[in-house]
Amino acid sequence: MNSVLKLATKIIEELSQPRVKSDGTQHTKARLREGLKEKWKNKVMHGQHIRNVDRQLISEEDTFLRLSKGDLKAETESEIVAAQDQALQTKYYATKILSTETDSKCRLCQQFDETIDHIISACPILAKEQYTKRHDRVCAQLHFNICKETRVQLDKKHWYEHVPKSVETSKGGKVTILRNQQVQTDRSIPNNKPDIIISDNENGTCMLIDVAISEDRNVIKKEAEKILK
Repeated sequence: MNSVLKLATKIIEELSQPRVKSDGTQHTKARLREGLKEKWKNKVMHGQHIRNVDRQLISEEDTFLRLSKGDLKAETESEIVAAQDQALQTKYYATKILSTETDSKCRLCQQFDETIDHIISACPILAKEQYTKRHDRVCAQLHFNICKETRVQLDKKHWYEHVPKSVETSKGGKVTILRNQQVQTDRSIPNNKPDIIISDNENGTCMLIDVAISEDRNVIKKEAEKILK
């Protein structure tokens, strides 16, 4: 309650400052936004996401785009924001922030701290099945959209009903789309089965697409690996 009163007092003080005739109100609002952003950023745990945005580990425009579209329920949006802010009730949060747990280790693998990052992308138990399912659903949506763009005949109306086939061909045979097919190369390559291959049969070119669902800190690393390959 005290923090709320202090914030309210500060806002009243800001708004009571003499206004500049042209854009004083906008300037005050901008200062308030920057002040709140700095407070958010300076939080050791909850400020991780906004610090990653500022360090350009992730795109600021893309990460907040969903908030401007209005496609999600309020409850879903709040859960995502809480997850980004590392504020969900994990064992690590309960131990380090709330001081209510004696063990911060993941309840599934029992090896690493149960943080949001660990649950999303680093748990060896979840990696065996759940991460693979998530990866395949992302690939299914991407495959569905590519098929629509290249005029491939689709059996389903919605992407979440779509089951990608190994080979799809557009009307007239201009484009062939391969899903999870091995690529023959003149030298040995460990990972030679891209998620999707788009073959432009008219121009004799191919686009290889490999999907990686990475934790924020690993996005740049994954992009660099793809470039080096």
